[in-house]
Amino acid sequence: MSAVAETRIRRGQLVDMPAIATLLESAGLPTADLTCAADFQTWVIEAHGTLLAAIGLERFGDVALLRSLVVAPAQRERGLGQELVTRLERDARAAGITRLVLLTETAEEFFRRRGYFVTDRREVSDRVKQSAEFRSLCPVSAVCMSKALRA
Repeated sequence: MSAVAETRIRRGQLVDMPAIATLLESAGLPTADLTCAADFQTWVIEAHGTLLAAIGLERFGDVALLRSLVVAPAQRERGLGQELVTRLERDARAAGITRLVLLTETAEEFFRRRGYFVTDRREVSDRVKQSAEFRSLCPVSAVCMSKALRA
């Protein structure tokens, strides 16, 4: 059920990438590898043809990197971010992903409330550490968090 009746969550498409990039840039989040990440998918919330929020997932086998949750400033505090995380987790679990990892500079408490725990970067799989997000896009000061997904 959506926070607002006229919104809907759907899988992102290539045509959504410019709007997603604009949302990410306005929030100061990285966009450099959006079109070249190997196994990357997005989900968006839209209303009346306008993207209100987006989230991404970059898969590395049975572990995935939760990427760049973003909500348009005028749409914050409406539960849209929580809806996207819930949907991403459900779809990831259904796809056989057993653990989600993320890096954040601003949303540690948001993710803690959703069952994510601070994780030492050294404990993250080497495949995930080779992602652009870990290698160069997020500063070393970003908090690494993870969550096990259960069937």
